[in-house]
Amino acid sequence: MKLQAGAATSNITPWLGVTMPGSFQPRYGEDVHDELLAKALVIDNGDVRIAMVTCDLIAVPEAIANAVKARIEERCGISPECVMVNATHTHSGAGVSNLLGMGEDEGYTTWLPLKVADAVELAIKRMQPARAGFASVMEDRISFYRRWLMKDGTVRMNPGLNNPDLVRPMGEIDPELAMMYVEGVDGTPISVVASFSLHYVGTGSVGEVSADYFGQFFNLMRHYIGGNCVPILWNAASGQINNNDYSGERIWRDRGHPRARRMANVLAGHVLTEIQLMDLDEELALEAVTGTLEFSRKVITETDLDIAEQILAGGYEYEEGPFSWVVGQPVRKDRVGVYARQCQRLAALPEQMTAPVQAIRLGDAAILALPGEIFVETGLRIKAQTSASPLMLVSLANGYIGYVCTDEALAQEGGYETWASLSSLGGVGTVPAMERLSLSLLETLGFGG
Repeated sequence: MKLQAGAATSNITPWLGVTMPGSFQPRYGEDVHDELLAKALVIDNGDVRIAMVTCDLIAVPEAIANAVKARIEERCGISPECVMVNATHTHSGAGVSNLLGMGEDEGYTTWLPLKVADAVELAIKRMQPARAGFASVMEDRISFYRRWLMKDGTVRMNPGLNNPDLVRPMGEIDPELAMMYVEGVDGTPISVVASFSLHYVGTGSVGEVSADYFGQFFNLMRHYIGGNCVPILWNAASGQINNNDYSGERIWRDRGHPRARRMANVLAGHVLTEIQLMDLDEELALEAVTGTLEFSRKVITETDLDIAEQILAGGYEYEEGPFSWVVGQPVRKDRVGVYARQCQRLAALPEQMTAPVQAIRLGDAAILALPGEIFVETGLRIKAQTSASPLMLVSLANGYIGYVCTDEALAQEGGYETWASLSSLGGVGTVPAMERLSLSLLETLGFGG
C-alpha cells in the first residue's frame, strides 16, 4: 500500500489565571497573544502507522505523554511505541510541571491529554493518499552558543553584551535545518516538519500566553503554502543555544514578538525554497522503536540538605557554591532559595531514574526523540555516527528530565544548566548513556555509522 497521511491541530490555549513556568518568579496568564496548539501528523504505509504530535508547551512530562498515548491507543488503535509527543519549549505556556519558580496547574494538566490526543484523532480523519520528501540546509546566522568562558575561569550563561570579561563561547552551534514535507498526491499541502537547534526567543511580556517563534513559523508557513497545511517546528539539541550573539558581531535591536517573527521568517524562507526542489515519494518505509534510558540523578548530600534548610530559614551566608553540585560560578543569592527547595525535592526522588528514548524510521531519514533539553554536542555526536539522511532531532519528547548536560559541563564547567533541579536531573554519565542508547536504536532501524 502506498503512503497515506493526515494532519490536524487542537487548541490547547489555557484559561487566564493559569500558572506559567519558565521563570524564577511566579507568573500567571494575564493575556493571550496567540493561541497554543497541539499539531499532529499521522503517516501510514499500510503496515505501520506513526503519529507525531507537537505541543506549544515548555515540556511534556512523562506522565502527560503516557496519558496522551493511552488515549490515542484507546481511540485510534495506534501503539504507544508508534506515537511521539513533544513540546516546543515556549516559556509562555501553561504550567505542566513543578519547575523552579512556578508549579503545575493541575486543572490544565488533567484536561491537556484529551486535547492533545484530539489532534491525532482529527489527523486520522483527514488522511489521504500522500507523498513525502526530505531535505537539509545549513543556517548559522541566527543561533549562538550561550555559555561563555569568563576571565575569572567560570562559565556563565547569557553573560551580557559588551561584557569586558568575556573570553570565548564554550562550544559550537548545530546549523542544520532538517525537514520533511508531506502533500497529497493531488498536490494539496498536508504538513511540513522542520528540526532546528534554537531555544525559545521570548515574548517580552511577563503574563502573555504565546507559542513564541514556533507559533510564528506555523502562521507564516500556513500563509505561504496555503490550505490547511499543518506546519510543525521541532526544537533540536539546543540546551545551550539561543538567539543572542554575545560576541557583538550580530545584534538585533528588536525583541519579543518582532524578533520571534524574524527567526521564523529566516527558517520559513529556507523551508519554502527546499519544498520547491524536493523529490517526493509515494512509498516510505516506516518503523518505530523505543528504549529506556537509565541514569543517575544528581547527588544531593546531607550537607546540601542542611545548607538548604539554613538558607530557607534565612541564616546562611556564602561566597562559593553553596551546594556540593555547584562548580565554578556560585548560585546567585537572589535565586538560592529556589535551589534550596529544589535540593529538597531532588533528595526525595530515586537515585536511579529512567526516561524514554525513541527512534523512528522514515525511509532513508530518521527521527530521534529525546526526553529533555539536550546539549548541542550530544546531537552533533549522534549525527556524526549515523547514516540517516537527514536525522531529525526532537528534544523535550515523551518525557522531561531537564537539561541533559555533558559530563564536562557537570564536572568541570558548571553554570546554570548544570545546577541540580527538577529541570536538570541527570548526573555524570547521563549523556554517554543517552548517546549509546540512541545509536543502538538507530542501528536497529538500519542506520549504523
